Amino acid sequence: MKNQLCLAADIGGTNTRIALFDSEVLLEDTCVTYSNNKYDSFESILVEYLDRVSISSVTHAGIAAAGPIEGTTAKMTNLSWSFSEGSIASITGAAHVGIINDLQAQGYGLKSLDTSQVESVKIGEHNSNPNETKLVCGMGTGFNAAPVFKVGQKTFVPPSEAGHSQISLADKNYRSIFSNLASENSFVSVEDILSGRGIENVGKALNGKMETAAQIMQKASQGDENSKKVAQFVAISAGSFFGDLALILLPFGPVTKILVLLLIFDSKSFALNLKPCSSEHSITTGLAPANKTISGYETQ
Repeated sequence: MKNQLCLAADIGGTNTRIALFDSEVLLEDTCVTYSNNKYDSFESILVEYLDRVSISSVTHAGIAAAGPIEGTTAKMTNLSWSFSEGSIASITGAAHVGIINDLQAQGYGLKSLDTSQVESVKIGEHNSNPNETKLVCGMGTGFNAAPVFKVGQKTFVPPSEAGHSQISLADKNYRSIFSNLASENSFVSVEDILSGRGIENVGKALNGKMETAAQIMQKASQGDENSKKVAQFVAISAGSFFGDLALILLPFGPVTKILVLLLIFDSKSFALNLKPCSSEHSITTGLAPANKTISGYETQ
C-alpha cells in the first residue's frame, strides 16, 4: 500500500464503516461495512479490517462515533462499547489519532457537499447563505443534531446529545400516543420517536404489535394504512422538533440531513489535520475557532 495512509471510520449504533485514504484520495476498494452485533468491540472490527486490507499500520486515524466524547475516550450511546485514542493507536500504529462525535463530523463535512449531492425536501422563503448558521440532524439507530457555526474564517460545531432531550407535540390528536410511550419511561425523549427504535415504539403504540423499523417502512411504501400512520406520526414529530431547533438556532444556512459517505470523508479530513499536542494525548486541529478547548481538543 501507499505512504501517509489515513484510516477513517464511522461508528453508528448498528453499523461501522471504515475506509482508507491516501492523503486526500479515497481508496474505494477499501470501503467496508460491518454489522456491530457480530462484534464485541470496535477494536475487534479494526483488527479484522486491517487484516482484510493487508495493512499493518497507518499514519492517521480519524474516528466518528455516535456517542459522547470525554477527553480521548468515546462511549457509544446505543452500544456497550467504549474505546480510546490509545487503543486505536496501539492497533493501527497511527501517530495521529482523533475521535469526534459523528454529528460534529457531519457538520464539519458540509463543506464537502456540492449541489449534485443535495436534494431539497422543502424550499423556504429565506435565501440560504453559506456563512449563516447551519443545522445537521441525523436519524438512524439513534438521533442527534448539531449546529454548524461560522466564526470568522473557521467552522465550529459543538458536541451535543440532542436525542436524549425531551420531545413534545402540540397537536392534541397525538397526545394519546405520547402518553402510551411515556408510560414506559419518565418522559418521551427525541430518540424514543425519531430513530429506528422510535419507529418501532410508535408502531407498537399505534398498532399494538412489535415490528422492525424496516418492516414498517417497507409496508408503508407498499400502501399499508397502519404503517403509513406510523410514518406520518414520525414525520410530524420530526417536523415539530426540527422547527423548535430552527427557532432556537436560526439556521439560515440551512437544515441538512447528511449521507453516511460524507461522514467517512470528514473523518478523513479531521484525521489529516491532527498533530501531536501534549502528554495528555490531546490533539491539535484547525477545525474550530482559534485558542479554544472543546471536548478535549485544543484548536489553533
